[in-house]
Amino acid sequence: MDQEFIDSLLESGICYVPTLTREVSTYIYGTRPGFFDDEFFTEYANESEIERLSEPAYMERTRESASGAAYRVALVQAMENMVILQDAGAPVTFGTDAGPAGRFPGYFEHMELALMVGGGLTPTQALLAATSVAASCLGIDDIGTLEPGKWADFIVLDEDPTRDITYTQLIDQVYVAGQPIRTKTEN
Repeated sequence: MDQEFIDSLLESGICYVPTLTREVSTYIYGTRPGFFDDEFFTEYANESEIERLSEPAYMERTRESASGAAYRVALVQAMENMVILQDAGAPVTFGTDAGPAGRFPGYFEHMELALMVGGGLTPTQALLAATSVAASCLGIDDIGTLEPGKWADFIVLDEDPTRDITYTQLIDQVYVAGQPIRTKTEN
């Protein structure tokens, strides 16, 4: 990434979406990932998909995949680019490409936040990327922050995720349009 590209991005106002979990999803199933035993993951994960990804033949193909090896290298570059652009003042936002096989909606969002922090953003920067920066990048004014007149879709956590981004998994309550739809005791 050169300065000309950075300047072009800054001038155009284009948002940068690292989608780090995309790279991870190409190689992580070369062995059985630890999150397959994580209760936060398994509570909602599709068991047949876990079984498919855990098959020895599938894991061997993944380990031997040239594209998986290339994406492992690309992940490091993507993290470096994310920090360069964040430091330059570009809007770094949040995305996962979750949905295709091997990318688990819900869990991969938490993984993306952790990867963003592991790549060099602060927890606060990662949270802003997923909330107010994302809303701004999409041009949507009624989401992204908690303010009067906005939708108020948010979660209440048991711990402060600005101290440790993995605390986003400690969900106590979920609100949509300001109304509680789930609490920890309802699980």
